[in-house]
Amino acid sequence: MSDEDNTESHDASRQSKKAFYAWAGALVFAICFTYLIWALGPLLQPFISTFIEQDPGADYYYWQLTTRDFMTMFIVWSFYLAHQFSIWGAIFWAQRNLTELKTKPTTSLTRYNWFTLLINGAFIILHLVQTHIWFDGLAQDVPIWTSQGSVIIMLVLILIIENPRRGLFMGRKLGKPMTAQVSGFFRRNHQYVIAWALVYTFWFHPMTYDPQLLTGFFYMFLLFTQVSLAYTVVHVNRGWVVLLESFVGVHAFFVAVYNTLMTPISSSDMWPMFASGFAFMFVFTYMYAFKVRREVRLAVILAYFGALTWIYLPSSIGGYGREISRLMMLEFLWIPIILYLLAIVFSAIVYPYVKRKRSVQVQE
Repeated sequence: MSDEDNTESHDASRQSKKAFYAWAGALVFAICFTYLIWALGPLLQPFISTFIEQDPGADYYYWQLTTRDFMTMFIVWSFYLAHQFSIWGAIFWAQRNLTELKTKPTTSLTRYNWFTLLINGAFIILHLVQTHIWFDGLAQDVPIWTSQGSVIIMLVLILIIENPRRGLFMGRKLGKPMTAQVSGFFRRNHQYVIAWALVYTFWFHPMTYDPQLLTGFFYMFLLFTQVSLAYTVVHVNRGWVVLLESFVGVHAFFVAVYNTLMTPISSSDMWPMFASGFAFMFVFTYMYAFKVRREVRLAVILAYFGALTWIYLPSSIGGYGREISRLMMLEFLWIPIILYLLAIVFSAIVYPYVKRKRSVQVQE
């Protein structure tokens, strides 16, 4: 085949819509499989009936059996590691064979995309089977904060990577230490870390049918879709990326509301903190990925502060009646502060390395 034929074939592949079809198919799969988890949920009642209500502490996790069986944990850890190293292996291959697609994503599908779609699909099914036979996930051996922390790391990395494109706060790009070179470093190396965060969190939880876990697994399926469609135009689509960042707020809202209303051990109404915190991230950071008129952004900001006011207004005059002391504690800023500070800290750690490497390259 001549060079001209190769060029034409390459151009034709870019006109393919396979990436969009794969994305749509993955969304249908996510919806259907989430429904399947819910539909099969009652079969897990023999496991769930053994749970013991406890006073929740920092390491408390409700969805685990009261006894730890070595063979059960050996199996779930084996499945987790097989899933983890399969995805890492695919990333390793792609970074050495798809270098031209890092700057020019394709609308077609590469072998990496096919392989990771199959890997994630197979392990999603396997995890459901594993839950119904042995139930327990990694939570028997590791604390809950490791799962929560992995998701936070993912969100922080996205903030750094997206800084050159949409800015960190109200469209303003942060300079040092979050320079374009630092963002580029994280963009080139984020795949391994985010793949770990997702696969680890996925195997931490059993596939049971409570709203908290259902929304969490649906979110996980969306994130697996993102991992599987790297090097395609879907992976860098602004609307899709913002949806993935924002959906964690929906999941957190469900978790907080369900714990407050349905779980006897819960004594703290935390949904306003999660809802206002993640909404803040959308209003003052994520929204700036879109090119919209200033009036639209102003309307969204006013709507946010209107909702915030309603939360803390006394119920006697139509508000939710959240304690005003919570507002004075600035609870609506807790999540943004954590995410922004970690983004700056991570950037500050990498900045000297990037600066030194660039200096060496200039000297050469």
